[in-house]
Amino acid sequence: MLKRRFYRLDEISDVTPLTNGDLLDAVETGKLRLCAWVDAKALGATKSRTEVYPYSQIPLFDYRGVLGLSPDDSIKCIQAEEAKVDIVFILEPEKVTRWRHVSVDFPDAKQCRKNEAPPLVAQYQSTFFAFASIGTRAEFGDEMKRLANSGVEEQRKAGAKRLLDAFLKVDKVLEKKSLVIKPEQLRFDLNLVNRTFGLAANGHKEVAEQIVDTTGVETHPIKTMIAKVLVGNREANARTIWNAIRRDHQNDAKQIDTDSLISTMNNDEIEWFGQKDTVRITKYKTFQNLIAEVRKGQT
Repeated sequence: MLKRRFYRLDEISDVTPLTNGDLLDAVETGKLRLCAWVDAKALGATKSRTEVYPYSQIPLFDYRGVLGLSPDDSIKCIQAEEAKVDIVFILEPEKVTRWRHVSVDFPDAKQCRKNEAPPLVAQYQSTFFAFASIGTRAEFGDEMKRLANSGVEEQRKAGAKRLLDAFLKVDKVLEKKSLVIKPEQLRFDLNLVNRTFGLAANGHKEVAEQIVDTTGVETHPIKTMIAKVLVGNREANARTIWNAIRRDHQNDAKQIDTDSLISTMNNDEIEWFGQKDTVRITKYKTFQNLIAEVRKGQT
């Protein structure tokens, strides 16, 4: 079997000592999130899972690759023949195609203006969150809304033709849409499975040496990353450490964030996965305080 990162669910026993039941139980108990292979159009990039662009500024793209599902969506996908997802995590950004402004696909949408600047996509060279699909819905125009809220006398004065014209005139309004995932599209991330079940890269159970004294063992992921940078440069300042972690985040072969916990990172904050896939945010000021704690612990 070729070495891959993403596998179909029934391949779990081919690459690990686990059974399909072990895999599904981990998903159902929230310990493991799944992925899905898609060939989808008009996904909408977001700044992060919690911070999104106004619909009129969303960069659209097409994607034929594997996307990450949230723990809740993972459970939905193994319990139904079809499951709808709204927010996804783009795991293979190199497979993104056709970056474009939302007005290219929906020039008649109410929120769009002609000749709007194209989206800035430089920040999407590494993994990122996205709306599963962007589309439009029809709603009554301003005239119909005004007449509907007016009194009977004003509606009578408007006359049947004016009322009909207002009724037929609708606006197209941008909104997020769902993407349907079927069981045959589901995949598991071997790296994530190995980490969840404590398996080595070869799929065998890791045997850890007995730890007698756990004093000084660091459990905060960001502090662990800071410590790795300081090994190579004990006197590095906060911005240098920040940029080293950010550069590592943008590389596929990670040496600092080896568990791929960071989802997005910019000049001001780090968004990362905490326990049970909760989304945590570390601001730069907090990051500086963490550096001080790491340095103190190393003295």
